[in-house]
Amino acid sequence: MSIIALGNALTDMLVRLPDERILEELNIERGGMYLIDSEQHHRMMSRIGDFPWSMAAGGSAANMVGGVAALGTPATYVGHVGEDETGRAFRACQERKRIRPLLGVSDRTPSGKCISLVFPDGERTMLTYLGAALEIGTEQLTPENLRGHRVLFIEGYLLNCPEVIEPAMQAARAAGVLVALDAASFTVIREFRDYAEELIDRYVDLLFANEEEAAALTGCENPEQALERLAPRCEIVVVKVGPRGSLIAGAGERHRIGTIDARPVDKTGAGDLYAAGFLHGFARGLSLRQCGEIGAVVSSRSIEVLGGELPEEVWESIRPLVDRIERGERVVG
Repeated sequence: MSIIALGNALTDMLVRLPDERILEELNIERGGMYLIDSEQHHRMMSRIGDFPWSMAAGGSAANMVGGVAALGTPATYVGHVGEDETGRAFRACQERKRIRPLLGVSDRTPSGKCISLVFPDGERTMLTYLGAALEIGTEQLTPENLRGHRVLFIEGYLLNCPEVIEPAMQAARAAGVLVALDAASFTVIREFRDYAEELIDRYVDLLFANEEEAAALTGCENPEQALERLAPRCEIVVVKVGPRGSLIAGAGERHRIGTIDARPVDKTGAGDLYAAGFLHGFARGLSLRQCGEIGAVVSSRSIEVLGGELPEEVWESIRPLVDRIERGERVVG
């Protein structure tokens, strides 16, 4: 079975900063995601231009399906780009990763970009210019294109697009495809909490959230309590708790999954790649514990790399561990 994902097609610009003074200047919280317009985007580019940076195709859902494909599960991506060099590079990157790209193209709006401010401890704060990504629709989510997929993964950043996210969930349900929602960011959940809760109760089968996002959804600062609040509402709930691992509820089971040793460089995409590992296992019919362990292995390795796109040599170190988990060995505490 394969995985299909829907999200904002963005190119990640990863900027390494020596300290957090810029957060005070911008009056924003560490670890959040903030939307910026074209004028703010240009100002930010001027402000950070002298710091070290790199670029890669990204966006939450795109990072996730990239991980799924790298692990050997067929993957499809639905998004929208501009008719520009950035958009063409995004498509080429998808095809190189063996992802089936179902991309709409705008001839008027530039492709979107996510500026990730990466601090010395690996934490990141994201400033997102959506551009052409905002023109995403559900035209590609036809019964034919959904056929053969086990899960439709939707990034929570689309909560601000009710004309897209709810019809997408409805299309998946009609096609017999499970719906997975990633909570995306505590700032997004705070702004759209009521709508997020409505969608969770009506459509969502698998919910991924970190502890800040789970707290924003439930009002529970304790992640175990947040998990118990969310567990009755979905078939499977995952609450990620950073270096302490993750908590999983589903089918009457509860699991606490640890991590493997890692030296953090950049946490960009770690949650997306946890979901990739988990859904790879889920598509193969593995147990919840095995799914969580694969997610833990992939996310632990991902924070040792700058950006959400892992080099092939990192995947080569991951796959033997995944094989061991699939054989029933315990790799993660």
